[in-house]
Amino acid sequence: MKYSRREAKTYAHDVMKGVWTAIPFPFTDDGELDEAGLRRDVRHYVDGIKVDGMFIGGLVGEVWSLTMEERFRGHAIVLDEVAGKIPVMPHTVAANIRETVALTQHAQKHGASFVIMANPPMNSRHPDVTFNFFKAVCAETDLGVGLFNTPISGYSLTPQQVADLAEIENIVCVKNAQPQAHILETRRLVKGKIVLCDPLEANLLDNMLFYGDQVHNSSPAPYLFQSPSNTPIRDYYQAAAAGRREEARRIWTTLARARVVEQKWINAPWSLGFLPKAAVKTWSEMMGLTGGNPRAPIPPLTQAQKDELKRDLVWASLLEKTAVAAE
Repeated sequence: MKYSRREAKTYAHDVMKGVWTAIPFPFTDDGELDEAGLRRDVRHYVDGIKVDGMFIGGLVGEVWSLTMEERFRGHAIVLDEVAGKIPVMPHTVAANIRETVALTQHAQKHGASFVIMANPPMNSRHPDVTFNFFKAVCAETDLGVGLFNTPISGYSLTPQQVADLAEIENIVCVKNAQPQAHILETRRLVKGKIVLCDPLEANLLDNMLFYGDQVHNSSPAPYLFQSPSNTPIRDYYQAAAAGRREEARRIWTTLARARVVEQKWINAPWSLGFLPKAAVKTWSEMMGLTGGNPRAPIPPLTQAQKDELKRDLVWASLLEKTAVAAE
């Protein structure tokens, strides 16, 4: 551990910066966790596109399809391959407190920088009960704990609930996958207490310039939009952080077509209650990652859909840039 529980908020404020990504877990043709593919992909994230941090084992990682053993193993593989080069934040919420604590303590043992937890799926959803869930887990780890406030859990934390949870000693951030009005009110209530993260890449630059945001945490965009020779998200983040606003805006605008494709295949389906894992994996495979199919019950893309996605990526000039990077 690089910090104590009482130092967790300060450590998160100092370390949780830059462009973080939420990664998929690849599977073999017979449906098993693909360790070789996962390690290869991690090297691409860390050494290729040079992300600043990773969220692992969450919705993008198909957590709903993983056994507890696979969750332990997936976290351990990533943490071993990263080897401390960048912060890693495993997703550790489970159906009950004891399994959540077990995943969280396992992450701490294997060198995670933080953990993050979606809204507990199996509880009364009463604010007091939800608060007690997080308080109980936080008491059994020294790691900084992030809140993943996603409606995919079946409900969302209100801004006031997030603010109440921010008073817990080692609650350090919120990934707030919510409408803008919710995000703005949450900003007001938690300012100066915990790190607020808007997971939409398209909002990152404005959030940096107008609200002082320090991190993109997190989405698939860093590996769907970037290649080792073309890192526009990293580039505009660094330009904005250095005060070069016009340069940052110019770079940000070059991703306009990529964002149209992302809206069609990922963000729009997500907002309608679908989990677009098949599109994320197919797109990432076209960008040179392991990709593959999602696990049931999520169906893979049809060949017609794959062909359509490829045409969209060509239109956005993403595959051309990936081909150049591979040469």
